[in-house]
Amino acid sequence: VETREGFSFKMDVYVLRHGVADERDYRKYPDDDLRPLISKGVDKLARQAKGLKAVGFSVGLVISSPLVRAVQTAEVVMAGLGIARGLVYSEALVPEAHPYLLLEELASKYSTVDRVMVVGHEPHMSSFVSMVVTGDPNGLIRLKKGALCKLRIPRVDGVRSGWLEWLMTPDQMIKLGEGGWAGLNRLPWGVAADADKVT
Repeated sequence: VETREGFSFKMDVYVLRHGVADERDYRKYPDDDLRPLISKGVDKLARQAKGLKAVGFSVGLVISSPLVRAVQTAEVVMAGLGIARGLVYSEALVPEAHPYLLLEELASKYSTVDRVMVVGHEPHMSSFVSMVVTGDPNGLIRLKKGALCKLRIPRVDGVRSGWLEWLMTPDQMIKLGEGGWAGLNRLPWGVAADADKVT
């Protein structure tokens, strides 16, 4: 993938991995793009959104992978946060896309939006975070299903362009709804990681 240097924008990007989906089964879902969230995943995302709303979290735009499990995740979170602006779909968020394509799309299409949430899959989401923070798409973190992190991008000039400001597990977001920021005192802050591969 060729990169284009010299473009510039300022944005907070909230990176959300989709919630708990049905197991991969090519007999049940010959097209894996159509594999949905399970009811447990929908319920947990709704509780996460409730927690985020309790502390005033909001974004100006939500962009999702077009795969069903990501779209459902975005829709549940948007409903919980009361976001009325329509959901945007992007091929730059499909699992096989190069993470630079998402960075370039944010810069070229949405540079006037201060706060954007992107919803996608592993390992693509972690590769995007790693690329923004280190310039290398490999190896910084692995996001749990439903985990959310904040990237602060003060400027883009090439690929290394920002930093990881925070990362929250699903349980931490749920705790926000049980007492605001004080609800997090019962949980350790840390990197949300699991052993999943492409999901």
